[in-house]
Amino acid sequence: MKNLISLLLFVLMLGINPNIIYSQTSHLVVLTGFMFTDANITISVGDTVIWRNDQGIHNVEANDNSFNSGAPAAAPWTFKHVFTAKGVNPYFCIVHVGLGMTGVVTVMDPVSVSDQNLVVSKFELEQNYPNPFNPSTVIKYQTAERRNVTLTVYNSNGRKISTLLNEVKPKGTFTIEFDGSNLPSGIYYFRLQAGNFTDTKKMVLLR
Repeated sequence: MKNLISLLLFVLMLGINPNIIYSQTSHLVVLTGFMFTDANITISVGDTVIWRNDQGIHNVEANDNSFNSGAPAAAPWTFKHVFTAKGVNPYFCIVHVGLGMTGVVTVMDPVSVSDQNLVVSKFELEQNYPNPFNPSTVIKYQTAERRNVTLTVYNSNGRKISTLLNEVKPKGTFTIEFDGSNLPSGIYYFRLQAGNFTDTKKMVLLR
């Protein structure tokens, strides 16, 4: 009890509202050819950016060197960085900066889950990104109210490949990563069910 009181006092000293929980999201940027896709993104404080090199020899360097994936290396590799402060963060690939291989991560104040919930008014399943993908992709969905949510992947023959999610989720917007490393190239379907809401979308694994 004493430790809990101390923690609450510390939070109040920092000026943080203990009743606000901030959503944290991962954003995928793919390196392929001589470009970043998407190169310019806007995220919230506390979010993670994942750079994934699918092709070629590249690296990721911040202009101020606040994040750096290291020396240029051949695909495949991934690099993650959590952005903890507001600001504009230009970055580049040192090998191909002369070809315009640059990008910007703009970090904004986080939106609290309570604020976010005021915006979310419907259940929705978005198209995965990237699509086609190799070997992983990100699926984004939103829930209009607290519901048990299942997210399932099927092959083109209708056989269940994977259950990515089967749990109660609060109202809000969420992302989940699907890894197809052990699957052959082809067409797959992902299906979201939350209460009476059901939606299915097609995605393509292309090696």
